[in-house]
Amino acid sequence: MRTSLNRAIITAAVVATSGLANAQDYSNTLGDPGFTGSYVAGLTVHDDGSGESLFAVGSFNIFGGGASGAQIARWDGSAWQSVGSGLTGGYTNAVTSFQGDLIAAGYFDSASGVAGSAKLARWDGTNWNSMDAQSEIFLNSFWDLEVYDDGMTGEQLYIAGNYGDLNGNTALDHIAKWDGTTYSAVGGTIGGAVPLIVLDLHQADLGSGNMLYAGGRFLTIGGNAALNVAQWDGTSWSAMDLGVSRTSGFAQVLHMTVWDDGNGPDLYVGGRFNLAGGVSVSTNIAKWDGTSWSSMGDGFDGDVHELVVFDDGSGETLYALGNFSNSGATPIAGVAKWNGSAWESMNDSVDGSIFTGIVYDTGEGESLVIGGGFGNIDGIASNRVVALLPASCAPDLTGEGDLNFLDVSAFLSAFGNQDPAADFVVDGNYNFLDVSEFLAQFSAGCP
Repeated sequence: MRTSLNRAIITAAVVATSGLANAQDYSNTLGDPGFTGSYVAGLTVHDDGSGESLFAVGSFNIFGGGASGAQIARWDGSAWQSVGSGLTGGYTNAVTSFQGDLIAAGYFDSASGVAGSAKLARWDGTNWNSMDAQSEIFLNSFWDLEVYDDGMTGEQLYIAGNYGDLNGNTALDHIAKWDGTTYSAVGGTIGGAVPLIVLDLHQADLGSGNMLYAGGRFLTIGGNAALNVAQWDGTSWSAMDLGVSRTSGFAQVLHMTVWDDGNGPDLYVGGRFNLAGGVSVSTNIAKWDGTSWSSMGDGFDGDVHELVVFDDGSGETLYALGNFSNSGATPIAGVAKWNGSAWESMNDSVDGSIFTGIVYDTGEGESLVIGGGFGNIDGIASNRVVALLPASCAPDLTGEGDLNFLDVSAFLSAFGNQDPAADFVVDGNYNFLDVSEFLAQFSAGCP
């Protein structure tokens, strides 16, 4: 009987052909225990002198970290650590590297009690420092940071938000830049009869030079008409066709990223809108090729907060993160993968908002790290942060990265010895169901 079964498995494996990648899994290495509090809003990778690390900001506390673990944390490879004495009061929206320091921006009262560090501060690896933003005005808040070189003045830190002044200068509002010493204007401010704010900045070269793109809620920028999104060439702002808007209510751009799908780089724009260039597009997400807008499948029924390019083992592709439950008729809970023509679900459930994501190797392979206001995703307890791992290849039992007769032999040996490696349906039993599942995954192939 055993010999007949072995022959059947070998025969089926020999005729199997390679195909699709296996499913991805989530890991709660970062999220157990993760954070208490409301949410993670931003993630970045930075070396503050202690080695390259993952930093998170938002409205949270490190488990057991007390006040020093508030709003910002560093992953040391095994646990979240405080950054100085943390950030006090309010919340933090964005974090990035500039001139060797870590810059944090948001709506906090101070960084470790340092005078003049409200809402915008820099960490030099040892201490928090003021950036002389003088932004204590109640209404001022900062929402995004981007380092950009306009080709004339070198790299500068561009600062987006809904602030009314910087360093006492009321001519600097909503968008400005900092060279490490001085704040200056970026071609004028935004305007329009909407709740004004710049929510996202992103640089990209779509074939006509490196541009800075700004998105948020506005109808004009630098005195030029531009609906919620615009491009800066280092000298002036210009519209992107008719921008993005909604048939009813105000629209907003929440995040942008650049990705080459094999046909050249394009700018992908997510947020809350259903019109781009004045015509209907996929709800809440669209693609800008430098000249015109186009749709991305059926879009989503909720806001798109973040767009990330991630290689899951089968090549780079675009992932969308946000507060959505469906793409057309396809149920998708907050995390979606673009397959070239439609959005695919990456999990069955999430119990809170998803706000941010970044690609980082947590020690389990380069993963898509996701932050937000959730405590559980796809049945995995993970407090405010979780990692979507690269696609696994369960039938590659030899670990050689290729499926062949050696893997079949390894399965037969494990099956005969009732080794957990052969329990492909994970039910504690060893029977034909495991054989069937092994053959199905062997046939599907590895990434």
